[in-house]
Amino acid sequence: MNNGTATHPSVMIASYGKPKKRKTSDMLAAFPNALFLGVPSAITLVAQNELGFTPAVHPNPPKTLPELVYLLEQLTQSDISSQYGAVVIDDASHICKNSMLVWENEAPKGRSGKTDRFWAYQQLNRYLLEMSGLARHLGVHMAMTFHERQPGSNADGRFCPGGPDVPSRNQTETIPSWCDINVRAMVDPSYPDPWFPSVYYCDPTDSDWITGDRTGVCTKRTPGNIREILRASESDYRLDRLSGLEWQDDVAELVATDVAAGVDPRIVVQQVASQVQQNPLHLRWACQDGIARGILRSTKQRGLFDFTVDMVEDRKSSGVLPPPPPTA
Repeated sequence: MNNGTATHPSVMIASYGKPKKRKTSDMLAAFPNALFLGVPSAITLVAQNELGFTPAVHPNPPKTLPELVYLLEQLTQSDISSQYGAVVIDDASHICKNSMLVWENEAPKGRSGKTDRFWAYQQLNRYLLEMSGLARHLGVHMAMTFHERQPGSNADGRFCPGGPDVPSRNQTETIPSWCDINVRAMVDPSYPDPWFPSVYYCDPTDSDWITGDRTGVCTKRTPGNIREILRASESDYRLDRLSGLEWQDDVAELVATDVAAGVDPRIVVQQVASQVQQNPLHLRWACQDGIARGILRSTKQRGLFDFTVDMVEDRKSSGVLPPPPPTA
């Protein structure tokens, strides 16, 4: 049994957000050697067209949580770390909701003859807890993507913050507590990626959204790049490149050095593209990693006791409303 005895630490990640915010493509870029559990055609389509490779996708992916737990149990009994760098569950929200449909049909009847409407939620809690426990014994990274659930109230009227979309509002808060990184995928037009301005929002002080990061790297506006977030941490995470694409790290470093020095990323990547003759999709992938790496490096170089940027941001959002528009 693989008890996580590998020399590198593993991490558990949850990424949630609205559709088409690059959650899947970022997981593919971060863990190209992972075993992906999800709709094979959809995952392969993203990988081939956005990143230029064909990932390892389980041919019979689990459709319900019991099937997922069973598969994870089998993986813990195998030498998974020699084959894959991670396990990625793509669209865990769909698996949870599909499970509820099955359980609602299977729910037992009570003495009154009525169906036990709490049974499905009990099963949800049970299998999510089993899934979390198994994730810690895989010996490799485990990442999950979810759709986004807006803040709201539970059945008791208690306010629940927004987070991963699962059928139980209480589990929306519980799942992030199991994860080392829990971030909200968003689009920020000011992020200097010329192809897609993807960022991760992470602010544990925000009572409206559940986010958090034990690596200490993520902030309110972090580059939407899990690979570079893990790389920027103080932990020695295993982050393998695809065989034959090891050169991507050299290109990413070239880009990062100039970006951290304040050079416009658009200028940097155009210069790199004129010098490096590689598959354009692979080269873009490396450049995007470099942009994220350069920005994270600049943030880290500020130091723990430099609050000047934060103070400027606070003044910009001080709560003082602008004057009303002129009236006719």
